[in-house]
Amino acid sequence: MASSPSLVQLLLIATLSISAGCGEVFDAADEHNELADSEAEDGEVMGDVDEDQRPGINTSTSGTGSDKPSASLSGTGTSTSDPEDITTDDHVDAPPEVFQPEVQGSHAPDPITAAGPVTLSVIAVDDEAIERVDFFVGDKLVAAVTDHDYGHYTHTLAIDHQDDAGEFEFQAVAVDNAGQTTTSGTVPWTVELPESGSSLFSAPDEPPPPGEHIYWEDVVVSPNGEFFVVGFRVVDGVTTLLSERRGPGGSLIDDSWTPPTKDRFGVAVAFMDSTPLVVARDVDGSSWVGRYTANGSLLYQYSVDDTEWRDVAVAGGLVYVVGNTGALSTTDTNARTWAMTPELEPYWIRNENAGGDKNVARAVAVADGRVFAVGQISYAGNPQPYGAAWAYAAEDGTPLWSREFPTENEDIFDVTVLPDGLRTAGLKENDGGKRMLVRHLQADTGIGVPINALEQTADVEIAYTIAASSHGEYVVAGAECALGAECFAQRRRYAGNSKKWQVQMGLKSSATRYVVAKTLPYGYVALLGQHDVNYGNGDQGSSWLRVIHP
Repeated sequence: MASSPSLVQLLLIATLSISAGCGEVFDAADEHNELADSEAEDGEVMGDVDEDQRPGINTSTSGTGSDKPSASLSGTGTSTSDPEDITTDDHVDAPPEVFQPEVQGSHAPDPITAAGPVTLSVIAVDDEAIERVDFFVGDKLVAAVTDHDYGHYTHTLAIDHQDDAGEFEFQAVAVDNAGQTTTSGTVPWTVELPESGSSLFSAPDEPPPPGEHIYWEDVVVSPNGEFFVVGFRVVDGVTTLLSERRGPGGSLIDDSWTPPTKDRFGVAVAFMDSTPLVVARDVDGSSWVGRYTANGSLLYQYSVDDTEWRDVAVAGGLVYVVGNTGALSTTDTNARTWAMTPELEPYWIRNENAGGDKNVARAVAVADGRVFAVGQISYAGNPQPYGAAWAYAAEDGTPLWSREFPTENEDIFDVTVLPDGLRTAGLKENDGGKRMLVRHLQADTGIGVPINALEQTADVEIAYTIAASSHGEYVVAGAECALGAECFAQRRRYAGNSKKWQVQMGLKSSATRYVVAKTLPYGYVALLGQHDVNYGNGDQGSSWLRVIHP
């Protein structure tokens, strides 16, 4: 029997994207039902689930579909129909033969207990030629396959949502070049996914030694499924660049794949093909980016003075970095977006100083040839910031639109791209408290107008980060705090403006929070968190990486 794929296998196969949508059991987004609230293990409050789009159960690889024959299904894995031969003159054209229908390489597969690819396969042969093999899940045609390897036909589905769970049957119909068909036996298979939002793993298991503070600031998944984390370590008041490479299950492989440079702290990480990029800031007020080989050798680097870089994205053969000129805390600043070549040479730069003297771009996302940056602006003589967003053409930096939002004391920390537009995550101050603010923006060229914002339900909830999940849904993460007291790290999942579940992490302090959320393959989301004991004078500060189910 074939067992279900592990996350290691899933990340080895996948790219960091969520693909497009499928039907019936894997239904469209508006047909999904929310689960009732329930309570998860480890004191985490759970409830509800998700939806999406991806190439998979609805998508043909080639050819056109055929109606599924009504022959009874034996489940033996051999042909179940018995069409008559076609005779032309003295030539007898036999119908096709179908053998070994399998799911995950087995006619009796184990239950599939993890999101990821599910491979359907069958062997089909004919005395003349096979035109195509139609793959059915239940009564639904999911692929018409023409490509094969010596008669072995395959199609891969994507499982990335709770609505993909259930009991199914796979069956194939072979069609020869004379139009004759033969139907295979059936293969029953089951999808049993964990509850949405439950943790796949959390690492590391142990906090750093007393007197040591470790702050992870960003994470990315490599093409072979490993996690690369960057941040900084503080020991006896000395700051050192920190980078860690971890396996697909979170186990530590290497805690210094970049040199632990003194007075430098990592702020962002990304991959360009198989090479990692690290963005860092130095305590002297400069910023730096380096591109490395897979074994940690430095390929290219670039630095700039009097600049604070904050986030990085890679798309279309270019590297995009956002931040601000000057030091946001002490000097006048402009929001700025840089595009760089693969050799880390400046390609184009866009400066945003409209509004005032405290402008910053905190996060960047790239999609469909457009670069989206978010942050804040302020007006001279008015210390209250306003949330802001900018869009540029990815190729040459042409400004497409910019938006300033009318709420005072707003700051936007993160942005993600969904099929229906942008979602931004941040906060606004409210009568001495802080309140999460998630905005929905149109992403179209020349538009960028706000559509709506999530209803705010508490005075002290902070959204630091946001990531797309599956079926057009998204995860918002940050902190929920008692006013002037301690905080829980908190994550939520939304479909549109509807909250599907909310989870609090049981560890709390005045600085417990999730600071990064990243989209992983098949609906998974990676979260980075930070925790300080006695914040400000604490014995230790620690960070953790957690991957949650779709």
